[in-house]
Amino acid sequence: MYYELWAKTLREMGFKGGNVDPCLFYRVNKLGTVYIAVYVDDNLIIGDEAAVNDVIDTMKKKGFKLKIDETLNDYLSCRIVFNKDRSKAWVHQPHIYKKLRSQFGHLVSETAFVTPGTPNQYIRSEEDVNNRISDEQHKSFRSMVGLLNYLVKLTRPDIANPVRNVAKGLASPGPLALKEALRISKFTLDTDSYGLLLRLDTRNRNNGKWILVVYSDSDHAGDPETRKSVSGFVLFLNGIPICYKSKSQATVSLSSSEAEWIALSEAVKEILFVVQLLRDIGIRVDTPVIVKVDNIGAIHMAENVTSGSRTRHIDIRTKFVREYNSGKDPLIKIIFCKSEDNVSDICTKNLTRELHEKHSKALVGKIDWDKWSSK
Repeated sequence: MYYELWAKTLREMGFKGGNVDPCLFYRVNKLGTVYIAVYVDDNLIIGDEAAVNDVIDTMKKKGFKLKIDETLNDYLSCRIVFNKDRSKAWVHQPHIYKKLRSQFGHLVSETAFVTPGTPNQYIRSEEDVNNRISDEQHKSFRSMVGLLNYLVKLTRPDIANPVRNVAKGLASPGPLALKEALRISKFTLDTDSYGLLLRLDTRNRNNGKWILVVYSDSDHAGDPETRKSVSGFVLFLNGIPICYKSKSQATVSLSSSEAEWIALSEAVKEILFVVQLLRDIGIRVDTPVIVKVDNIGAIHMAENVTSGSRTRHIDIRTKFVREYNSGKDPLIKIIFCKSEDNVSDICTKNLTRELHEKHSKALVGKIDWDKWSSK
């Protein structure tokens, strides 16, 4: 009822949107542009000051009781912090770090780790009942992974793959799974001043259109238990990471090119949603969207209209990607990038210190607490 009333009122006020994502609306008039994100009764209104003030005044006149908070210190348990000149910002989750430290800070080792996950470490469910951790430890393990996963969801893509890795042992974890989860917790608590980095890249803007750049990667047959591959992708909008994923593939891939192709198809699905969402709220997107992969075979599969016996069983994904990679006005353009430059590599495997630090810099950053503003 609340949402229906709110959405109806916004549309009466001239707002558009809400088709792709029912919680996003926008309006453009002589006062400027304003965007509204609706989340239950926590609504975020951003835009030109005059346009924002007009929306607030109108809503009050219509009988809505509004509690106005001009800071972004606590929105959906997140804190958005700007530096003084507002050239960049960070999204931080102080409540989750506090809970993680209070519940598990006494369990982590004093040893500092330079990466969140042990390189080449793969967790599996413990089949031998005698080798599983105790029920009490299991309960703590599940809570720990849940908190870590919530950090991954909103602000810490740099720990996405290690958390996905330990989550495989949720049902029946052994000592190794618990040890690895504690390692991730230790690394995360030691870097609790880090947040998702929002640093706008205004280069190469094409007539005011917004730029999407996507990185896609896979780790072929890395899981020794199932030999399933891992898909990973990162979407940057004007230089800001807005979507990322680390996920085990549903089927076993017979080649690295096939694993890359499956990962690529997942990235394309996300691109479709983001492009449709941006267009729905009046934002023009520059096309074709550049998709960067580090596998030549996957690029050949995108350009070759024939389907050999090796790839026939992924024919649906093949045709799906090619549909948006071909034609007179393609939505995407797939290009090659070196493995060491593929940011999504951090979503597919536990990396060495050098690579982890390199890719992390594009995704998260340390908050300048002595040079920040909440407005």
